[in-house]
Amino acid sequence: MKLQVQVFNYIIIGGGTTGLVLATRLSENPSISVLVLEAGSAHIEDDALLIPQQRWLYMGKAEYDWSFKTETQHHAKDRIFTWPRGKGLGGSSAINNLLWNKPARQHIEAWGALGNDGWTWEKFQTYSKKSERFVKPNHNTDVLTYDTKLHGEHVTTSFPPVISNLEEDFRKAMEAHNIPTIQDAFSGEIRGTSPSLSTLDPSTHCRAYATNMYYQPVAGRTNLKVLVDAYVTEIITTEVNGLLTATGVKFIKGDNTHMAHVAGEVCLTAGAIMSPKILEMSGIGDPAILERAGIEVKLDLRGVGMNVQEHLYTGVTFELTNHFAGEQEVNTFDSLATNSWVAKRAADITSACGKGSLNLNTVDIAFVALDDISPELNAKVIASLQSEEKDAGLAAQYKIQAEHLREKIPSLEIILGSRDQQSHPRRGGMPRRSMFRSVLPTNCPLSRGTIHVASKDSLAIDPCIFENRFDLDTMEKERVRLKEIHPGPDCQDDAAIAEWIRNNVNTTFHTAGSCSMLPKELNGVVDPQLKVWGTHNIRVADLSVIPLHVGSHTQSVAYALAEQAADIIKAHHEK
Repeated sequence: MKLQVQVFNYIIIGGGTTGLVLATRLSENPSISVLVLEAGSAHIEDDALLIPQQRWLYMGKAEYDWSFKTETQHHAKDRIFTWPRGKGLGGSSAINNLLWNKPARQHIEAWGALGNDGWTWEKFQTYSKKSERFVKPNHNTDVLTYDTKLHGEHVTTSFPPVISNLEEDFRKAMEAHNIPTIQDAFSGEIRGTSPSLSTLDPSTHCRAYATNMYYQPVAGRTNLKVLVDAYVTEIITTEVNGLLTATGVKFIKGDNTHMAHVAGEVCLTAGAIMSPKILEMSGIGDPAILERAGIEVKLDLRGVGMNVQEHLYTGVTFELTNHFAGEQEVNTFDSLATNSWVAKRAADITSACGKGSLNLNTVDIAFVALDDISPELNAKVIASLQSEEKDAGLAAQYKIQAEHLREKIPSLEIILGSRDQQSHPRRGGMPRRSMFRSVLPTNCPLSRGTIHVASKDSLAIDPCIFENRFDLDTMEKERVRLKEIHPGPDCQDDAAIAEWIRNNVNTTFHTAGSCSMLPKELNGVVDPQLKVWGTHNIRVADLSVIPLHVGSHTQSVAYALAEQAADIIKAHHEK
């Protein structure tokens, strides 16, 4: 392989969401050579990914999905959770649920407050707008409100061409509980109900993701090489002037092991699960963990794989008693439940106006504070965060989380869903009754987990779900009490609700924090320039660096983070 003799300016490990952004931006300079190593396949122009809402075609399929398994979760009925992640170019932007929204201003400002100069809301807005190309809606304009000043220019975002038509009733219900309706939550003031965007290209009715928005338009650049089916096993390093310095990357392609050489930097963009694994496999991490796994210690950095934070959700499923909201028919995924759903799917795909069921997606999301739901629990959580013993790194995070609770910064969502997410066509489980679901995520967890190598061949993912009891208590209070199908009318008292939640809680696949951007003494892994502490030329630029989780979906955050990372790296190169 010719890579054996070529030396690259940058090697990017992981051709997922952030990796392809970095590759596109760094290769803008034709004198700079960039290599991307992606463990999965290319999946270019793959209808299974491009046509929306076909999760049964790729979730759990080894070709598309890593399907990681967690350790047994003792506070969640000893369950083992499956964590899907995109496997291939585009990473999880190729398999996610398309939603595009932004966190509260305070969630981004918290990163700076934890010792990271240069990570501000204003910069986040700048880079988020750089990564987005908003297309104005031409339908349902009374419901699909927006402020064009808050949107930008790259990955196509739009409102889905089909909406449930329950949005007005949902907003009235939220307003009855003092949750306002707001025009556009992209300003950083997110408390209230507003319409969420999707990464859908309205000109094709297909998914817009890192592959077709960033990589494909520049795939012809001669200074950019993207190698798929290339599984990285180790960053090769040596010590120079007291700093660990990357000289190359070892990877497996086919049945052979290869080496790619680097003159500039190695950028880890393998995601919050694989980035800490690759660091540890390279001898960077907690010596006790590395020695137990039989890995030579190159750099003592005990924060690697720590501070793992994950969004959790459960939901309440309802059966519609009226198929109309005013004069408009309510849209659900019911058409896919019939015996002719395959034919219906084909009609959806070929629909010139994109009005088929597969173009239906969530629109309305209410971002709310814990105080909106339970002032009593809010006060208890604040008191606990101020009193319990913890290490310095977690203490700094809990101090900010307590401030956010006092200031009523939203940490919870109530999502108007259009499906019963406990069933889908692949399992033959789509309901024949008209269903919708209120999805209830909790976005600012107090529990902290770990992701570590257990051996050279295995990975131990332990999110420690509900280890902090207040995460479960919050989810209990968030439950919407209406006439429901799941969990059902018999599930009423707190104990029954808690039991149902333990049995049914899941994650929204928004893992963060495993390579946290924090001071080293606070168990940080990277500095504000995203450089791994104690190294000369290794950076991490994915959701693993988020030191304190955000109260929103993470897609827009990943793109903005990668855009800022690209400018950080370019500025360093120009010095």
